[in-house]
Amino acid sequence: MQLKASARGYAAAWLRAHPYGPRVRASRADHEAKALKIGGIAVYSILRDWVKGQVTAIEIGMLTFEAAFLSHILLPSGQTVIEHVQHQKLLPQEVAGG
Repeated sequence: MQLKASARGYAAAWLRAHPYGPRVRASRADHEAKALKIGGIAVYSILRDWVKGQVTAIEIGMLTFEAAFLSHILLPSGQTVIEHVQHQKLLPQEVAGG
């Protein structure tokens, strides 16, 4: 099983909520580095909570392991199931503007 997450998305959201400006007592680069550090911590917390929730759902019989984690299971090719499905275009494509 493999879970991938990027701190950059959280960092971008944090920067939108805390934009760089004259009141920031750091350089723009330092402010952005702080956002990335905060994002890194947040991403691991989010993953931990998500996995705990999935495991709890499995323990109470709400989900099977496969149902909870199927998209993250590694195939012999090294791809996750969801990467393979997306690469093969096996899911309906999003409709633009929908």
